[in-house]
Amino acid sequence: MALDSRSSVEINPGMGVPLDRILGLPIFSQSRVLAGSNGLGRMVTGVNIMEVPDIVNWVKPGQLLVTTGFAIRDNKEAQETLIPSLVQRGLAGICIKTRRYLVEVPPSMLYLADALDFPLVELPPDIGFADLIHDVLSAILQEQSAYLLQMLDAHSALMRIMIEGGGLQKIADTLATLVENTVCIVDLINDRGVYTCVDWQEAEVEALLTRVQEQLHPGEGMFLSQEDRKALVLEERTIGYFTMPLLVASECYGYICILETRRPLADSDIRILERLSVVAALEMARERSLREVEQRYANEFLNHLLSGRIEDEKLEIEHARKFGWDLTKNYVVALVWSAPPLKNRGKHLYNQEIRNRVLRELPAVMLAKGVQCLTGLRGEYLVVLVAMEEQGLNPRQVNELAKQKLRYAQEYLGWVFKGWQIRIGLGRFYPGIKGLQQSYQEAKQALRLGENIPAYQGLIAFNDLGIYRFIYARDRDQEVQNYLQETLGKLLEYDREKNTELIRTLQVFFQHHGNLKKVSEALFTHYNTILYRLERIKEISGFDLDSPEDRFNLEVALKLLSGCNK
Repeated sequence: MALDSRSSVEINPGMGVPLDRILGLPIFSQSRVLAGSNGLGRMVTGVNIMEVPDIVNWVKPGQLLVTTGFAIRDNKEAQETLIPSLVQRGLAGICIKTRRYLVEVPPSMLYLADALDFPLVELPPDIGFADLIHDVLSAILQEQSAYLLQMLDAHSALMRIMIEGGGLQKIADTLATLVENTVCIVDLINDRGVYTCVDWQEAEVEALLTRVQEQLHPGEGMFLSQEDRKALVLEERTIGYFTMPLLVASECYGYICILETRRPLADSDIRILERLSVVAALEMARERSLREVEQRYANEFLNHLLSGRIEDEKLEIEHARKFGWDLTKNYVVALVWSAPPLKNRGKHLYNQEIRNRVLRELPAVMLAKGVQCLTGLRGEYLVVLVAMEEQGLNPRQVNELAKQKLRYAQEYLGWVFKGWQIRIGLGRFYPGIKGLQQSYQEAKQALRLGENIPAYQGLIAFNDLGIYRFIYARDRDQEVQNYLQETLGKLLEYDREKNTELIRTLQVFFQHHGNLKKVSEALFTHYNTILYRLERIKEISGFDLDSPEDRFNLEVALKLLSGCNK
């Protein structure tokens, strides 16, 4: 093999072999690393021979430079500038055959090689450059052949996944087989995750992944290198890992994490990860599209329930089962209005994803508290149908119970929508499917009122609006009757059945501004009897005369009752 004074040979500059593995070849058995041993991980992609002083003009990144030192043997300045120049050019290292032109490597070169972590290798005098180049290129070619076979296997696996429609678990299984390590895939947009263990117990992978997530700071790019490797210590064992964010149009769909539970990852493994990450991102997008279609149909059905024409409740119940909804139960309607902070106003995809997350998670969160609910979207509102199956409660008690259930949702929403403005409007309870429409209208009115009255910020129930209800009621006469029934209904019924005068006592109580002595005198009744009647009023109606709000509602109700009786 004839070589000129600046011969260079490369196969594929995009693929190489670490220098420490190259030096493990038999031809380097008599060679010594004199300096720069910290740089032995540099990748060798080719070989170049230096026998001219201006060699730096002809070298390429990744090359291993081989020389006898002839061009710099008497030039101290060239000796001192060679190493920094080669480092700047990105070479993998330099091999110097001594004892012919250079008796020994100059100390200045050794110092610079150590300082710059640039490997400097001393070759024995009897080594042939042609043999050295042949063996190095053969090693690189072998590495590239193995890489191409690995890429072919990865491509075939990728095609099978795409053709067969394999999900995330299939992708994780395939990737784990190819890279021979534990693989975790986290799908942020669909709130799911899968993993495949290699030399690791499945029972422990959750703890391992949690530790990784604590240190996770995905980068902006979709390409990794060995510099992206991180490590953590778990149970006295150090485990390296790589994380790749799955970015689609600058939106992070999730990430793939490879944990080195069997062996360190090679550059070829990282390239495989980059290829399969595209398939994983497509699978996540497909899953989200299916979910969005299902949610759109569910929202359309919900809109029908809240404002459409309900003719046959049995048909509606059957239709609801397609979405996993049980409409044989009774529900009360709550509406959630939310607005992102100013810094997030323009992040439409991000904001919508948070709302979609609430749609998915809220039913499970509520169920964990023993509350069943259904969720959907209607315009700008998140609709929450809260199951109300409790028996024997008056409207006031039902309202308080519904608010108590919604406080679980309020706590969760405050955590998810951190920094957002949130208001919840609650309608009154009406049995049956047709009752949802009235409850919905009232929840919407409660929200509108809460927007203007600071005291009603947060969670506001229509039943708590007091006289404001008459302002917004579509049928004011009916609303007056509802109000009277809620406040005085049980007292009126008790007076009729027991022939008592609780309503009359209450009227005189307000006429005399709560002065019990004057009430006793006006009714010609003993003081203790008045006390007893007031206690019975509290027990029967559920209204506390010591509460300013309850007293106001009762007094308004008595005035309305007086007007209705005229």
